[in-house]
Amino acid sequence: MLKNLIISNIILVDSADISFDAGLNVLSGETGSGKSAIMEALNHIAGARADTNILRRGAEKGVIEASFCINSISKVSTLLSDAGIDHIEGEDLIIRREISLAGKSRAFINNQLVHLSFLKTIGDLLVEIVGQHANQRLKSFDQHRKIVDLFGKLEGLCNHFEKSWEEENKARHELEELINSEAQRLRDIEVCRMEFEELEGANVQENEEEQLFAEYSRLTNTEELAKLSSEIYDSLSGDHQPILSVLQQLQKSFEQLAKLDPSLQENASDFLSTIVELEEISHSIRNYQSGIEFNPARVEEVNERLTLINRLLRKYGPTVKEVHEYHEKAAEKLSKLENANVEIEDLQNRLKEMESANNTLAKQLTEKRKQAGKQLEKDMNLQIKALNMPKAAFFVEITQQKRSRSGDDRVEFFFAPNVGEKKVSIKECASGGELSRLMLALQALLAGKEKIPTLIFDEIDANIGGETATVVGEKLQQIGQEHQVLCITHFPQVAKCAKHHLQISKKEIDGRTVTQVEFLDKDSRKKELSRMAGHRK
Repeated sequence: MLKNLIISNIILVDSADISFDAGLNVLSGETGSGKSAIMEALNHIAGARADTNILRRGAEKGVIEASFCINSISKVSTLLSDAGIDHIEGEDLIIRREISLAGKSRAFINNQLVHLSFLKTIGDLLVEIVGQHANQRLKSFDQHRKIVDLFGKLEGLCNHFEKSWEEENKARHELEELINSEAQRLRDIEVCRMEFEELEGANVQENEEEQLFAEYSRLTNTEELAKLSSEIYDSLSGDHQPILSVLQQLQKSFEQLAKLDPSLQENASDFLSTIVELEEISHSIRNYQSGIEFNPARVEEVNERLTLINRLLRKYGPTVKEVHEYHEKAAEKLSKLENANVEIEDLQNRLKEMESANNTLAKQLTEKRKQAGKQLEKDMNLQIKALNMPKAAFFVEITQQKRSRSGDDRVEFFFAPNVGEKKVSIKECASGGELSRLMLALQALLAGKEKIPTLIFDEIDANIGGETATVVGEKLQQIGQEHQVLCITHFPQVAKCAKHHLQISKKEIDGRTVTQVEFLDKDSRKKELSRMAGHRK
């Protein structure tokens, strides 16, 4: 709901701060008093493209700011959140437009700069402007269908069909891709199989590279290994002054020493342990030395294996873990490619089921639309007769068209203004007054069904008589029970139905014409209604 509108330097408005309330809000005033400034401001808040021609003469910049209560509009909150715009639940939403004489225009939501397209998206959820020149809703077959769906409360069924239709089209696209890419699939199978077989045959193990490299190092250093191990063994147990022989002699001296002084018994024991460990080392070195063998064939084998592993790591790695992951993915991809025919068959069967289900849904949707169309036609004819068009007739025609996300139906509204005249499509209806009354009748029937909280009627009562004006006022009052309604009018019959009445007037201040907006109390409202009645005489 629109709570407040602040206007600065727009047309004749120097500065205005206007408050609105729930229900029917009427704005009245003499011709040329500045009502157009209010409408321009509201249009710009709703996302209209900026026009410097609306700037007050002499002003460098115009500003329009509106505050909205959006507690009941969850979709707006979701859009704001997705766009990263801060909004605290329960607080007003603030929209501001700045229009510069230099031709630059900026739009803000909650003080955050936004693109005009995003503002238009938000504006379409907050307000709908209905007027003689704003009835494009009646010029579109798509809008005709949406009106019938809204009237018939078919939103759930429409959403269900649209989602199911999108899933069917996605499946059909996948099937076409599978069928059309058969040659590529065969090439992919060949490549994938080669990769899989290469990795499967290699069977690279974790830490294998390190182990092979260690073995390669031993195999290519056999001469140095033999020399060093021989030096160690000869020093420990060789024929020329071996260390162990000397230590064994010393061990006997240590035993005699420990007998003479038992405090050295532990040292003697440790000394013996050292000799035993050195004997074991000598034995191990002897065995190692005897096992050293120059093996050129094994060197070549290890070298080839290391080369293979390095190539696989460069190709699929760079780690063995990643090589294994690639191997698994290659196996999955190969299986999928080789079983594509099965997938195509499964997809074809699933597509047939989807088509059958969507045919049923589309048929249900068509039947529901025809029922809703008939009822809308009946109710609209009652409405337009009450709006002083007793000889006019409204028709809803539903014909088949190529299926789309909205179903199989083309919905079109027709209108016959007088008895005996050929009905014409509302798209070709030239009378602004007739369109306005048709739009008003539709709004009365859709009241409470639409989710847009604020409806703005711009002189929708133009080109009608006083008797009809009374009915228009009653209709607006009826719509105001379900929506906030703002209406600019010249008719007292309409204005007296309002819950809130604002008067727009102009005064001359310091040689400049200035528009003023005043909220009318009971007495001032009587005076304004009297002026309006006199104005119509």
